[in-house]
Amino acid sequence: MLALLCLLLLLFKGQCGVSITPLAAVSVPKNGTFAEEGNKSYPQRIDLLPALCAVTLRVTNTSSQPVSTFKVGLFLPEVYTKRLLTVGSGSFSGGINWPGMAEGVHYGFATISSDNGHDSAMADLSWGLSSSQDRKGEADGRLLDWGYRAVHGSVVIGRLITDKYYGPAYGKILYSYFSGCSTGGRQGLREAQYDAASFDGMLIGAPAWDTKHLMPWISSVAYELLWGGGGGNGERRREEEVLDARAMGVLAAEVQRQCDAADGVVDGVISAPDLCQQVDLRGITCEGDPGRCISPRQAEVVMQIWGDWKVGKGNTTVYHGFSKGSEDQWAVYFGDKGTLRGFDFDYWRFWVMNQTDWDWRGNWGDGESVARESERVNPGQATADDFERMEGFKRKGGKIVMYHGLSDGILSPRSSMFFYNQMRAALNEKDVEGKDTRGWFRYFEVPGMQHCWFSNRYNAPWHFGGSGQATQLRLLPYLGVGLPALGDGWSVPGHLGDAEYDALVALVRWVEGGDDKPVERVVATAYDAGFKVYRTRPLCAWPERAVYRGAGDVNDASSWECA
Repeated sequence: MLALLCLLLLLFKGQCGVSITPLAAVSVPKNGTFAEEGNKSYPQRIDLLPALCAVTLRVTNTSSQPVSTFKVGLFLPEVYTKRLLTVGSGSFSGGINWPGMAEGVHYGFATISSDNGHDSAMADLSWGLSSSQDRKGEADGRLLDWGYRAVHGSVVIGRLITDKYYGPAYGKILYSYFSGCSTGGRQGLREAQYDAASFDGMLIGAPAWDTKHLMPWISSVAYELLWGGGGGNGERRREEEVLDARAMGVLAAEVQRQCDAADGVVDGVISAPDLCQQVDLRGITCEGDPGRCISPRQAEVVMQIWGDWKVGKGNTTVYHGFSKGSEDQWAVYFGDKGTLRGFDFDYWRFWVMNQTDWDWRGNWGDGESVARESERVNPGQATADDFERMEGFKRKGGKIVMYHGLSDGILSPRSSMFFYNQMRAALNEKDVEGKDTRGWFRYFEVPGMQHCWFSNRYNAPWHFGGSGQATQLRLLPYLGVGLPALGDGWSVPGHLGDAEYDALVALVRWVEGGDDKPVERVVATAYDAGFKVYRTRPLCAWPERAVYRGAGDVNDASSWECA
């Protein structure tokens, strides 16, 4: 297999300054397993694979400056439907997302993903630092590869390799798709703005599209907790504070109590956080009783996190805060001092200041100066805010299904709605009901879902074939939660390949079936501890939302309608 791959690559060697080096080619039998040794971001062994060939390549492009170098992985299944699926990555990962790629091959896709041009764990940003001025080009190259170049290069190379691998008997790829959540969602939107021809359909989850504002916002909240705000005068205003899991549990329970009924149904799911603007924290605010209360300092920061980050004399909104119901996840960023002092400032430390010894103490500016400096540096040109360039994707007939969990405490769902509205304005799509946009772009809010998958303690429906969701069920043993691997490794258990329950299948049907088969709704599922269906709920294309019919089991999708 490797010899055949080498012969194929000879066709591309040296073209336009691009060299491709085969690193590995492994045959995987039906129901086989695969893992890439040394992959720091995705080390897990994936199972239940169909028969396929797993290929790893290194690509170097000297015509792109700074030089672009990245690895790309391909799963080439025996059962192939002439479709290509590019799979995005998570966070700041430096490793091929083989687990995410595994979902697509079950549908008959050839799947590809890249290592984003570096080798690192997901929460490691130090690879964006240059060790000296003469090595700065290498660091800039890695950032640009992470920002957009590695994905684009992978699509180009992946299409060529896939067509050559399957040969004339299959013909060329008929349809090209993208699937990704978080950073993966950003990668898809960024590529659509860079090259509208790359994809015919995109499944975009909780996109971290606004890197240059998201990361400074996280740092600003961390600064408030550690230093008490004040903005760069070198004097601590208050004692250090954290938003640990215990305190956030108290907060989350109170928010649930006050906001659950905002949609007219008390069912353990905050379905309309936008209708629960005023939450009274006085009943859970006190000193010295962390098992029952949050402190007054914590309460102040909570209000800051719920609010939008506004800067300057014009009170300009730079980033949107989290929604009510997301509190259970806040501890990821703000739950301990090590994270507050480390990861929360690493974007600034390594990517903006390029100084390993940069210290946030006394060196953090006011909100406007911080935001403008991040915009000026724009590390990796990663932010997908060239809204006008979505026109090209629209004109070619591309289709997008984008979704975001309303209980996401990693990336604000309000940022996705902001993207949607900014794009509509840039494309002059003014219809108040969004009908002009809905012809090619459908946005779904997922009540109760956290970041990309799973739900909070109230177990809202979250599984609908979103990017990586089936994979997470197979990887449960790696999470240390005492659960075995569950599911089939793709689609939705009990509804494999069913467009009513699987958003990827619904997207494919829309792209290939024409405008008479748009994605109007998808049913989401939640499971109990025994992996039995606990409840189902329809997800509705914005501006519609699921509304209880007034009769029937609130845990059954048939009792709800999109309106």
